[in-house]
Amino acid sequence: MPSKSNYGGVFVSSRYTFLLCSFAVVIGGFLLSSARSQTAPAGRSPLIAGSWKLNPEKSNIRFPSENIEIRQYRMRPDGFLVGLLLTGNAQAYHYLQFTAKSDGKDYPEYSDQIVADMIATGRATPRIYSETIIDEYTTEWTDKADGRVTASGRKIVSQDGKTLTITTNGSPLQRIYDRQ
Repeated sequence: MPSKSNYGGVFVSSRYTFLLCSFAVVIGGFLLSSARSQTAPAGRSPLIAGSWKLNPEKSNIRFPSENIEIRQYRMRPDGFLVGLLLTGNAQAYHYLQFTAKSDGKDYPEYSDQIVADMIATGRATPRIYSETIIDEYTTEWTDKADGRVTASGRKIVSQDGKTLTITTNGSPLQRIYDRQ
């Protein structure tokens, strides 16, 4: 049976504490790498560069209150954008990552499950990501699996740079994130 600790009258299992600490270390590492990388490249970083946390109250999606969703984007000096999506709760966390140019070409996309399968079986990722910049605030994105489009939509940064809205074509749902 996992051990439990008392934090201000709230009993927390050691597994939950471990997961939260692990999640915090991962987030902290990506935030630090983002801060370093955004100052390195010459020129201006795209407005989407930075860290974003899902705001369930502003979004029109159902989202369990114990879950967290964070997106992080950073530019590499070679012009590639690194996108990272972290989701998690007390039981587990998951990630999805791509490294791509905003040129409309297909680039591989990886998740924790895809990487585990790749290591265990040697199978390449079936997921592909592409994006095209519409203007300084808007990017069109496309996800594919096994060569078929599974989703597409837009990422829109507000004029003040504080909000990121992600839409999916054919769906009224919107995910709204606050800049961190």
